[in-house]
Amino acid sequence: MKKNENSKKEVQNAITREPLLNAAGTCANSKFSRHLKKFVYISSLAAIGLFFNGCYAGYVETEPTYVEYSRPAQPNNLSIWVDGDWAWNYQTHVYVQRAGYWERPRQGQTFVAGHWNTTPRGRTWAKGHWQRQSR
Repeated sequence: MKKNENSKKEVQNAITREPLLNAAGTCANSKFSRHLKKFVYISSLAAIGLFFNGCYAGYVETEPTYVEYSRPAQPNNLSIWVDGDWAWNYQTHVYVQRAGYWERPRQGQTFVAGHWNTTPRGRTWAKGHWQRQSR
């Protein structure tokens, strides 16, 4: 009787496990997940490529011509004039002049004006920034 029960259990286990094992390799879920993994992988590579492509500054052979413009009136006696600078336009791949502006000085900092750097690839603009004063 025990042999008969053991053999029944073995048959039941074999019957219930076999379809599950076969279904795991051929079901629609596994095919979908494989395609989804490929899609996520390719999308990630594309996003990383676009991110790093958008981070570089533009290089030009010669500096663009600076257009003079009138400086607006000083809003108060504390404000200082920050000269205009250049911004890289990623769609047209040229530098665009940005107007200067009045700004209140920051305590313990001085403004370092932007400048053109020369590299083997060409010229690129280094943006102006506030820098802490050394003591």
